[in-house]
Amino acid sequence: MSLLEGRLETGARVHIHRHAAECPACRALLVAAVRSEGVPSDAALESSWLGGRMQVLGGSWKPPTEVDEFRLVRLLGRGGMGAVYLAHDTSLDRLVALKLSVALQPDTSTLESFAVEARAIARIKHPNVVTVFRAGEVQGRPYLVYEYVDGKSLAELRLPLPWRYVLDIAVGLSRGLRAAHQRGVLHRDLKPGNAILDADGTVKLLDFGLAAFVGADRHAPEAVQGVVGTPRYLAPELWSGAEATPQSDLYALGLLLYELCTGGLPRTPGPLSRMPGGTEPQVRCGALVERVPGMEPEFARAIERCLAEDPLERFTRAEALCGVLERLCAPPGPADAVFPAPRPEHGARPWGAHSTL
Repeated sequence: MSLLEGRLETGARVHIHRHAAECPACRALLVAAVRSEGVPSDAALESSWLGGRMQVLGGSWKPPTEVDEFRLVRLLGRGGMGAVYLAHDTSLDRLVALKLSVALQPDTSTLESFAVEARAIARIKHPNVVTVFRAGEVQGRPYLVYEYVDGKSLAELRLPLPWRYVLDIAVGLSRGLRAAHQRGVLHRDLKPGNAILDADGTVKLLDFGLAAFVGADRHAPEAVQGVVGTPRYLAPELWSGAEATPQSDLYALGLLLYELCTGGLPRTPGPLSRMPGGTEPQVRCGALVERVPGMEPEFARAIERCLAEDPLERFTRAEALCGVLERLCAPPGPADAVFPAPRPEHGARPWGAHSTL
């Protein structure tokens, strides 16, 4: 359960994924647990520590109250790779989000992920991707400083959402993913907790700590190797040890959008049907138009194409998906319903610009 709940550091998660990729019995058990309707949703798990409602996960290193020119204000969230604090940038008099490792003994993979994340986000520079301001080190531990997004994580929204509003979110996420892929960056951990809505409704991708670089770039830091990511959002081929691709990112995006539209994840024929003893009846996601009354059929087909079990049947790149969604998201006519961007509920604290798995 620690793996499913995101309470393990990167190194431990990588070890488990590698073992599962080589052990059919353990892989079947893990996939069955992930697909079970009894497993809490990713949104429910992350809500335990997002927005300052942190779940205490054991002993940790306590950072100083001041990190270079940044004065820590309060904790925003914590996960397997580190903690995120709201901080005051005293040099520029602004609020920022500061992420650093707080484990008593951070593993090598966790520390390396900071270099990967900094390089990945710095090279993208897009309105739908959170901005990184700088990277530094305090007491031998790396830290990253981001723009502070006063908004709401997708993991905190009450589902299901109106499909037209999900379409707006889908356009922003696909644009951010397109920008990442064009710069040779695979996210590898797309999920509701790794996207945030700004107060004006702009959605931003964040948490690139598990990103991988594709293409020739000798200056790129080495990404965490093996099968990584949040189990519930892994593409079927990744369970068998295949390398991440743009299509595996698109699969995770499709799951995210399906969840926003329906309030749950589909039970797919995916890896469980190929495992020994995997006799549970499987249901393809499909028929979104039946689950979501009035949904635009082309939008439903786009999501279902992202969720194709065979990667070759998905969109070849994020740019193709983005083109479809942008055509569907034309300016509404006078009779079309308009759904305002959700804002934090009354009395709720604002959320920071980063989640940490």
